[in-house]
Amino acid sequence: MKKYQPFSWEAFWAVFSFVGILLIPVLWTWAEVPQFFDYIRQTDAKVLWIASFCGFLWGISSIMFGKAIDSIGVSLTYGVNMGISASLGSLIPLFIFGNVPPAASFTVLLIGTAVMLFGVFMITKAGLLKEKMIASAAGSGLGKGLLVASLAGLGSAAMNIGFSYASKTADIAVAAGTPKISASLISWVITLSGGFVANFAYSVYLLIMNKTYKDYTAKGAGKAYLKALATALVWYLALGFYAKATALLGPLGAVVGWLAFNGLSLIISNAWGLKDGEWKGFTAPKKLLLQGNVVLIISWVIVGIANGMS
Repeated sequence: MKKYQPFSWEAFWAVFSFVGILLIPVLWTWAEVPQFFDYIRQTDAKVLWIASFCGFLWGISSIMFGKAIDSIGVSLTYGVNMGISASLGSLIPLFIFGNVPPAASFTVLLIGTAVMLFGVFMITKAGLLKEKMIASAAGSGLGKGLLVASLAGLGSAAMNIGFSYASKTADIAVAAGTPKISASLISWVITLSGGFVANFAYSVYLLIMNKTYKDYTAKGAGKAYLKALATALVWYLALGFYAKATALLGPLGAVVGWLAFNGLSLIISNAWGLKDGEWKGFTAPKKLLLQGNVVLIISWVIVGIANGMS
């Protein structure tokens, strides 16, 4: 998402959106649940609209996410984004669907969430310290970048809320004899439909306005195509396996799973940030970053205990 030249951002994002947000989810779901469109047609229209609207909100936020990475880097963007996404995206579905676990389990879950947020805070603080060590001219976009990353986090939370709503269609498929681990994929097709509209429409708009559709035939475009396709594939593989994980994790699948999913995403993003040289020469912030990752791992253990108690 950082090195897609000679494509412009919109040229990269249009390919990524079509392949990762629309094509792969539909094809994967069709391969495992050939009748999934029948189950979608049997679902209450209100459920479909809410889920797809949540996806639309996520679609807007994902655009902001990509812009924030360009502005303040991978590690800091993920730190701010995932903190908001992990907490709101896991706890809101818990209360919406009234699936609150027993008091002891719920208490441990909240402790695990608090520990995770503390780890996210440490990582975000490390990013802020790093930015302060950079020359003022280079760090002039910090405030705007943090705001964009925060708004993106709200949209990321909406993504899991939409996925949880769309699980009603998965329930219809399960009642018809579809294995739950496969039926869970249907939820993403519904939710991401709204996300595709937001992402693809905005990308095409920019391609036309900036006349950057010419990028698709530019010298070296082949490598950019491969990067966009690889990004789309890896991105949705993550969401597809997350969907399957929620089916295996029990009643708190979309809660515990979302916390672990976001936490591991943050650790991996930090690893890429380190590899990409974002933390080179920043010894103290880098140390705090690594400590924050350790705290995240501890939070997973606590959340796992909460899930076992439920």
